[in-house]
Amino acid sequence: MRHYLHFAALLLGLCLACSHEPAKGPAQRAGEKIDHAAEKTGKAVEKATEKTGDAVGDAGDKVREETKDEK
Repeated sequence: MRHYLHFAALLLGLCLACSHEPAKGPAQRAGEKIDHAAEKTGKAVEKATEKTGDAVGDAGDKVREETKDEK
């Protein structure tokens, strides 16, 4: 009977050990870093595009104001 309990405990331990996700390898960690860098780059490009659009809009407003009196 005692052998069955040991065997059951061993099986339970193996099942619990196998249920965890495997450790991340170097390629997976590198891929995650690339994904993070691409996300940050995308956000920076979006922010720069917004600032450029605002600057172009402001310049257009100034041109309209300056040329309004020349008509």
